[in-house]
Amino acid sequence: MTNKEKIISKFRAVKELGYVKSRRRNNTGIGKTFEDYVGVVENNYDEPDLFGYEIKSHREAAQSYITLFTKSPSFPRGANAKLKDSYGTPYEDNPDLKKLHTSFFANKKNSYGTRYAFQLINNREERCIYIAVYLQKTKKLLDCRCGYTYADLQKVMKKKLKNLFYVKAETKTDKKGNEYFLFNKAEIYEKPSFEKFLDLIDNGLIMYDIRIGSYQSGAKIGKAHDHGSGFRILEKNLSKLYSEHDKVE
Repeated sequence: MTNKEKIISKFRAVKELGYVKSRRRNNTGIGKTFEDYVGVVENNYDEPDLFGYEIKSHREAAQSYITLFTKSPSFPRGANAKLKDSYGTPYEDNPDLKKLHTSFFANKKNSYGTRYAFQLINNREERCIYIAVYLQKTKKLLDCRCGYTYADLQKVMKKKLKNLFYVKAETKTDKKGNEYFLFNKAEIYEKPSFEKFLDLIDNGLIMYDIRIGSYQSGAKIGKAHDHGSGFRILEKNLSKLYSEHDKVE
């Protein structure tokens, strides 16, 4: 049996169970629940989840962005701290510390607070994607020192996105607020293209999220805490990243 056949068999076994209770009470409950049932052990390793496939689960009714992968910037050293300390906003309950949470694209600038604007710059000659910061009012470029090398992005794509198993679930909630999932559809994506990734960046179809906070206690208090900065895409555009796409019922 091939790895593809193995993961399809695992999915169909979970589908046969019907509605199953969420194993976690938050947005990540769907992923945790499916992975528990197919036997994925929760870990922090930068490797695919099962049989060489990265598993992503999604509520069928939702139209939100899907995380392709998370990764801290390649350069310079301490990029997260530099961005947070320079452009972040204070925590309401701890104004001595800063956080930086914002989303943006390569084809347009966003607005962050009342002063700054962010945009990705994909420089194909330098083979880097830069995080650019501007003044909102004048559009003056303030900062372009942080970003990603193509080599680093290709490396993480090869590890995390070579084979993607994308699961959808119908959901329902009982009177106590417990959520239940029916994992009824899946799609398999294989053979991603880095050139397609860059084209999707340029066309504004891949979003970049900065999610940097500060440790608020302990030995690391005040230091940058990356909560999952990374690249995200709408489900409908996933097929534009891959050469092969199959549906599983």
